[in-house]
Amino acid sequence: MLVTRPQATGSGLAARLRSAGRDAIWWPAFDLLPPEDPMVLKALIARLAEFDLAIFVSPAAVHAFAATFRRMYGRSERHVWPPATRIAAVGAATREAALASLPGACDAQIICPPGDTAADGGSDALVSAIKELTVRPQAVLLVRAQSGRQRLIDWLQGHGAGVEEAVAYRRVAHEPKAAQWSALRASVRAGTRLAVLYTSSEAVSVLAKQFEPDQELADALADSIALCTHERIERELRARGFTDVRVCGMEPDFIERALRGSAEPPAPSLEVDLLL
Repeated sequence: MLVTRPQATGSGLAARLRSAGRDAIWWPAFDLLPPEDPMVLKALIARLAEFDLAIFVSPAAVHAFAATFRRMYGRSERHVWPPATRIAAVGAATREAALASLPGACDAQIICPPGDTAADGGSDALVSAIKELTVRPQAVLLVRAQSGRQRLIDWLQGHGAGVEEAVAYRRVAHEPKAAQWSALRASVRAGTRLAVLYTSSEAVSVLAKQFEPDQELADALADSIALCTHERIERELRARGFTDVRVCGMEPDFIERALRGSAEPPAPSLEVDLLL
C-alpha cells in the first residue's frame, strides 16, 4: 500500500505498517517548502500582538510558523506568544503542536473543536468553535499554506473581522524516486491489489497525474482500495470514479481493520489541512 502523508508523520506511519507486516511504501503526495517570500511572514510575526486571534489550519502550519519564529528570536524569553492573542486550532493535533512549538502559547486562550482526538471537521467545525466566543475576533491572522480555499476567510470577513494571511509554507507535488517506482511496480506485478491512504483531497489528483503515463499503474490505481481520513476526501475520491472507498483513522490497527473490510471502521483521528 501507499502512504501519501508528507513529512515524518507519513514516513513514520509507513515504517510502523511495515513492522506490522504490511507491504507499505511511503509515497508523499507533497513536499512542504518555505514560502516564496519569507520576509512577509517575518513581518507578520513581528506584529503578532496586533491580532486578537491567530488561526492555524494544520500541524504543518504550526511547525512552519514556529520555525520562522525561532529563527527570528532564538530562545529569547522576551519574545514569546502574546497572551492576548488567542490561538484557534483546527483540531487536537494542531492544538498540541501549538502548545509544544510556540513559546508562551500555554498562556493564551486556545480555541479548538471539542474532543481529545477530534478529527478535522473542516471549516464548519472551526467556525462553530469561533461562534461560541463571547467576544468575536476583529483582527485575525490566518496561518496557512500558499494556496487553497477561501471559505473560512469569507465567513470571518462577513462577520466583520479583518483578516491577514500568513503564508507559512507552500506545497509542491513530490517527484517519486526511481526506487519508489520500482517497489510499486514490483508489488503490482506480484498481483497484490493496490491500496492507497489519502490524507488530503489534493493528493487524489496528484497521484492520478503521476500514474497516468503508465497504463499498468493507472489501471492498478483505478482498481485500488482508496483509504481516506476524512469525508471530504471520500467525496473527492467518489467524484473521480473510485468505488472502493473506506474512511479510517491513521493508526495501523485502524488501517488494518479498514483493509479487512470492517463494517464499523473507527472514527478518523487525523486532522486534514484545511488549505485555506
